Amino acid sequence: MKREIVFAFCAIFLTSNYIMAGKYSDKDVEKLLKRVEQLEKSVKKFQGDYEEQIDELNARVDDNEFQASLNRIKWGGEFESTVGNYWGRQGSIKGIYTGSKYNNHNKWDLKLRLNMQTNINERTKFIGRLSMYKGWASSQKWGGMNGYPGTFDSSDGRSLGGSSIYVERAYVDYKITNNLIATIGRQPSNDGPGMNLKNNTPRKSTYPSILFNGNADGLVLSYKFPKKTISNGAIRLAYGKGYQWSDDSYGYNANQNDLKDLNVYGAFLEGSLPFKKMGSNLVVFSAVLGKDFVGSSGDSNTSHNINLGDFKHFGLYFENNRAFGTKLNYFISLAMSNPKSNGKSYITAMGPMQLLKKDGYAYHVGARYDINSKFKIGYEFNHGSRYWFSYTTGSYDPLNKIATRGSAHDFYLMYQMDMNQFLRMGYTSIDYKYAMSGWHMAPNGKPMPTDDYARLLYLNYNVKF
Repeated sequence: MKREIVFAFCAIFLTSNYIMAGKYSDKDVEKLLKRVEQLEKSVKKFQGDYEEQIDELNARVDDNEFQASLNRIKWGGEFESTVGNYWGRQGSIKGIYTGSKYNNHNKWDLKLRLNMQTNINERTKFIGRLSMYKGWASSQKWGGMNGYPGTFDSSDGRSLGGSSIYVERAYVDYKITNNLIATIGRQPSNDGPGMNLKNNTPRKSTYPSILFNGNADGLVLSYKFPKKTISNGAIRLAYGKGYQWSDDSYGYNANQNDLKDLNVYGAFLEGSLPFKKMGSNLVVFSAVLGKDFVGSSGDSNTSHNINLGDFKHFGLYFENNRAFGTKLNYFISLAMSNPKSNGKSYITAMGPMQLLKKDGYAYHVGARYDINSKFKIGYEFNHGSRYWFSYTTGSYDPLNKIATRGSAHDFYLMYQMDMNQFLRMGYTSIDYKYAMSGWHMAPNGKPMPTDDYARLLYLNYNVKF
């Protein structure tokens, strides 16, 4: 196309020279002028076509660059739907309240997790997860089912509403050296060791689930030992915030001068026992310090909310998969909580609440036997003492069984439909011995005896993609 344009310009130039030289008659000049006019139109047409092709090429380049940026992020997902029958008794205090029984049958829920990962460069990578967890046809929106658009579950995403999205994980791993890694952001701190057998997944979190199960923001330094020292060994030092008051109206000026933030510090040492015949195994030692627990993370009233004291936690976790070449997988998890109350009380409708007064302990054991490639059967048991407390309020388990001050039995049968999806049918039975399981405080720091119990019979469908 460039060649035709050049020829046209040359023709116009030569024609004009000949006319000026007087070598043509009037008719010849008229013909030449018409020819020049035709050539000018051709030049404009060629120029227009050329510009269109350039625009098309630029669009293609833009599309390719955009697609390449998308391809840098690897996406995956997990989908779950569960139907359950719940029944039990709640609110009882021995010798004071009898509590009330409840029966909630045919309760359906839905979980969706979208996982993302990208390697930014040879030293840096980003990992994230977006999540949703809801009941079918949830009726908790304002107004109920009153017929107006946007007032009940079926209108979510289809009518004017908020732009909220839940970020379960968002962190960056940066390799300072090949063995020293810094992790900053919303940490991989949920569904850790102790949850993977029942969830039918590899290890999904850094920390044993008996101590911590929930979203956490912080900074972690991990040092991976050379292979010749400790097999699969690593030591981690962690810092995070358990509570930090913020108010969008004040921005960076948001502060409660009379209320300290809850700062959490942790140290973790892990590795594998060097016994090849034993099979794949993991050992984790944990020590965590939470300083300045608050009465309530949702109470912004500085004259009412107060700091109650500190908590120390210690844990030992061991798991063994394909034990000694068999189809048996099992784990043992032990933990202790050590409170240090400052003696202050947080005033509630239930009376003055103080940090727990004494040490607590808990253990969680479980096993799963893989009968064949399709069927797996498992059982778990956990027990917590009167003063047991841990950071598990973010658990996906609707009963938060690990927080139990009492005993919990968990039976399940799993059917592996194919490599991506499975069905799990299970039964959970919890008998509480002391009230307010999962709370870091109690009336006068002493959980009261209870006759509460909880039962759950469920069927879960899980698919990974």
